[in-house]
Amino acid sequence: MARPQDDSAPRRRGRPPRISRARIVAEARAMDPETLTMQAVAERLGVDRKALNYHVSDRDGLLELVALDALHAEVGETELPAGADWREATRHFAHAMRSGMVRTGALFEYVRMPVGGLSTLAPAERYAETLLAAGFTAEQASRALGFLAEFVFSSARDAVMTARHGIHPQLAEIRKALDAAPPDDHRTMRRMMADQFQPGDAQLEFDLRIFIAGLETLLPPR
Repeated sequence: MARPQDDSAPRRRGRPPRISRARIVAEARAMDPETLTMQAVAERLGVDRKALNYHVSDRDGLLELVALDALHAEVGETELPAGADWREATRHFAHAMRSGMVRTGALFEYVRMPVGGLSTLAPAERYAETLLAAGFTAEQASRALGFLAEFVFSSARDAVMTARHGIHPQLAEIRKALDAAPPDDHRTMRRMMADQFQPGDAQLEFDLRIFIAGLETLLPPR
């Protein structure tokens, strides 16, 4: 005989909304990174804060995920000019990657090297193919790509920091140290600071000239 239903028994609550890393990142992307918190994202998703810990450990980890998502969206479609030689491809690749990094704005400060993900591998793959076609060995192409990525990343970070502070923090510290020193000391440094040699597009182009000139010495004679 079936037992009568006990209306006083607690009823099962509905399942909590399912979340994924992609949903967490999507919600976090819509928020100001300066005020972003794990709790705020959990509230937007309608879940307990602890549910986020299955996908991301803390606020810094969340910000890095958000920053990488923004970066991949900016640089993933980078294309090289059709028929470009390796020198032109180098300049285009470097400027396009740097521009994409800079467009992520304040989020770029949370990106850590190396920049991974398939979306950043695709442009690198096309550039590496250009180097191999030019006659560089696989090892040379690999090391060149790593070197290029490092100084492009550094250039983008300098640009973001300069835009945020009005002057690169390192230059501000140098100026402060020079102001505290006797006027006749460090004349060369004072001259360079007076000429406003700040990091930027001109610095990147200088780096690329050195980089390309160095690679040219590795090519076998035709």
